[in-house]
Amino acid sequence: MRKIIKIDEQDALQCLYSQDWEYYDYGNCKRHLQMLFPYRPDMSSEEKYPLILFIPGSAWHKQEMYNDIPQYAALAKRGFVVAAMEYRESDIAPFPAQVEDVCHALRFIPTIANHFPIDTSRIFLMGNSSGGHIAMMSILFQAHGLCEQFPEISGVISESGSTDLLICAKEPLPPWMKTRPSAVLLGVDHIEGNEALAQKASCAMYITEEITLPPILLIHSECDPMVSVENSRTLHDILADNHHEVSYYEIEGCKAHGGAVFYDSRILDIIQDFCEKA
Repeated sequence: MRKIIKIDEQDALQCLYSQDWEYYDYGNCKRHLQMLFPYRPDMSSEEKYPLILFIPGSAWHKQEMYNDIPQYAALAKRGFVVAAMEYRESDIAPFPAQVEDVCHALRFIPTIANHFPIDTSRIFLMGNSSGGHIAMMSILFQAHGLCEQFPEISGVISESGSTDLLICAKEPLPPWMKTRPSAVLLGVDHIEGNEALAQKASCAMYITEEITLPPILLIHSECDPMVSVENSRTLHDILADNHHEVSYYEIEGCKAHGGAVFYDSRILDIIQDFCEKA
């Protein structure tokens, strides 16, 4: 028996992938972007999509840039150009080198906009875990004039962000980890005794009513075993108390720290809705 289905071809987006775009050369260290973008065979050259500069989590160590390509594709199929950025790991460059990398990537993107369907007036920062920390610190440094100026950001999405290094320092280290990642990020052996340095690399001290920030979306698992949910709860409260636009979604009873849960259709709906309204 013949069965008929109807699909609107105009709404069906594919994802194309273009790898290893060098956005900055430090001489002995080149950094790259992985580019994913929406595509339809009948797509007009005038059709443009918002860009998400995605900052991967890696405990600030070297990032694995290819394993998550299929997950980034889910964002591209939702109508985003995704630029997944490689940043200098803490082992070779302490904080705030990672913020400097974000600045370089954001200034590079307009130079390749003719190669991709990028709406350069709609750029979002998004990161998970240490990437969420870098995304938030980038806009806070920008707001205070502590880094080179970069294009206007329409919104920031932090998933499981390790945004308070002092909260992170209270969490037990896994038995296989000898040195706390946040200590390596700061170029010290221990956070204990270096609390002032840790505070300068955390979000809270930079959030005031006077600065201007783009809308912010926070997502965190309630039972995250890697980065305490207190990071996002505390950040939300400080942002809200200082009258900044912030939304916070906590995944009840969930232990996921990134991964497939954060690409569930319900989470993607939240991200898409946030970006459309920002």
